[in-house]
Amino acid sequence: MKKSLKIIFSIIIIPTIFFTNELIHSSEKIVVKQLLKTSKGLDGKNISYPKFKQAQLRLLKVNIPVGLKTPLHTHPAPMIVYVAQGKLKHVSGEIINYFKEGESFAEANYGREHYVENVGKNTAVIFVAVSTTVELPTTINK
Repeated sequence: MKKSLKIIFSIIIIPTIFFTNELIHSSEKIVVKQLLKTSKGLDGKNISYPKFKQAQLRLLKVNIPVGLKTPLHTHPAPMIVYVAQGKLKHVSGEIINYFKEGESFAEANYGREHYVENVGKNTAVIFVAVSTTVELPTTINK
């Protein structure tokens, strides 16, 4: 009798556990949010890509302490920047842009010198995706 009860219990309970678990997981969904899609840099010019060279993708995490700014620099290849934390001031000549947490921008300045400054109250954390070639540096300081 006990063996029969165990078998009946197993037939009823085990499928219920798996079915319930499947219902929980089926309500979860993969969410993709496009953060940036552009063919132009901050200066409004079209992004170009170095031709006939070995392509290389880079993903960088950059922490900029409060009040600090990068040296004046350029980028030889296009990049996408995502501000994960903080507030940035991007200065390129007379053009000044501000970016805060959750915002993105494309950097394709064609040798135009610029700097980035953390103007927030906490360390700024940015992620930089670079589409370049093997031999090109990401940044050239002036």
